[in-house]
Amino acid sequence: MIKYKTDKLFAVDTYLGNCEQRSTVEYLKRMIFPAEQAWKDIMASANAQYFPRGKNTVLECLQFGGNREFWDSFADNETIRRYFSECYRYAIDKIGFLHTHENIICATIITEQARRNLFVWYLPVTERWTSKVMSDNKSEQGNKLQRYDESGEPVYRSYCDIDHPRLNSSEFWKARGGLTSYSDLQEDFFSKISCKYGAVRGESKSLIKNTNAAQAKRFDRSEDDLYNEPPPFNDLPY
Repeated sequence: MIKYKTDKLFAVDTYLGNCEQRSTVEYLKRMIFPAEQAWKDIMASANAQYFPRGKNTVLECLQFGGNREFWDSFADNETIRRYFSECYRYAIDKIGFLHTHENIICATIITEQARRNLFVWYLPVTERWTSKVMSDNKSEQGNKLQRYDESGEPVYRSYCDIDHPRLNSSEFWKARGGLTSYSDLQEDFFSKISCKYGAVRGESKSLIKNTNAAQAKRFDRSEDDLYNEPPPFNDLPY
């Protein structure tokens, strides 16, 4: 996954311009305006909230590809295009705002001499997020401090607002339930899409120490095992 900050949006325009000159480019969704303007247009059309803090991620890109052996297994270019079209539909379902392409600024198949890729650029806009609940107490600098409950735990408030979604990469992925990491998304894509086209994926052998708490619970792992098969899960937040 590629992530972009506000001052790096021009990199999308530069990359696409270079590819159009030296490679074969086919758009599944074309970006008519420069990336910065396209980003602003989607923010406006989605009526999205954005609260910049430092150098936030404002644009992300999913990349679908494969090695030479994988592409050699396809009958022709039309079959490859159908595969990428299925990848794009998968992307819309997983990262699309309300399962639509509304937050996607561009999707393109780029064919070079040694590789093929589908790139899907999108804004991480979510209608579900959590925010800190602030107290009346203030720090020495005069900033409000977060409220804590009777057990000493920090207090958060959950929101769901389709009409005023929020641009926030961390909350975007939190809202996707089972997608606790990018590796989970890769496993899900392999089991639902690429394995049907003959793709081969190495088996994960991560020890419990390399597994976060949410994954360990969901995969039913313990301290004394090396690996357990992950059970089926529904990662849709709706």
